[in-house]
Amino acid sequence: MAKPRLLVTRFAPHAQRLSDLLNEHGIFTIAQPLLEVNAIEGKGFPLSKSYDFIVAVSCNAVTYSHLNLQGKEWPKSHYLAVGEATKSLLEKKTKQLVTIPETVFNSEGLLALPILKNVDNCSILILRGLGGREYLKQHLCKRGAFVDYYESYQRVAIALPTIMMSQKWQQQGINGAIISSIELLEQLIKVTAKEQQSWLKSITLFAASERIINYAQSLGFHHTALLPSIANQDIIDYFTNEDSYD
Repeated sequence: MAKPRLLVTRFAPHAQRLSDLLNEHGIFTIAQPLLEVNAIEGKGFPLSKSYDFIVAVSCNAVTYSHLNLQGKEWPKSHYLAVGEATKSLLEKKTKQLVTIPETVFNSEGLLALPILKNVDNCSILILRGLGGREYLKQHLCKRGAFVDYYESYQRVAIALPTIMMSQKWQQQGINGAIISSIELLEQLIKVTAKEQQSWLKSITLFAASERIINYAQSLGFHHTALLPSIANQDIIDYFTNEDSYD
């Protein structure tokens, strides 16, 4: 493809941070958050029940769970996280060790951990936002675990002027977008004007998940590329190595 001119759709402030870093490395990038995160009020952390495992699927899950603890200590448990950033934050907040997948940083990676292979009759709490993927819970339940959710925040669409946004992106020569979730992909489609949908589906979608790539292709996106991970440095390395996306 031509030299990438990218749209970063992550939540603020992460979108701006990645955009700034890519621009510093000569990759034209616009930060365009599409969703914002709001706390779910009045939902205290479930301290009355003891869990064998507590799993955090995002940094937001850790941040808002910690806020809802209102100064109380995190319970003793075996903590797991979906990736490095979530692990680092969770260890800081809980002051306990946290286990993460070795290579694949998603639900599938968590399920491949030896410690979660035999969870019959174990109680597991998953920290996450309202709604979302059911894959992790479903498979843990199949293994005999008792699984609860603690949903401390919700994702809300940011109001954007649909026609103006897609025209602006075209005028600025955007030819690719970094997508970190199916929800963000769906929102990108919603905020793109109907008459601009063919243009949108002609740009290259970059994602670190084959699940997102497959979904994008099912929606008619013609060009997709798999990123090595969602970590900022990995994304910078990918786009500064021209051989990786040519």
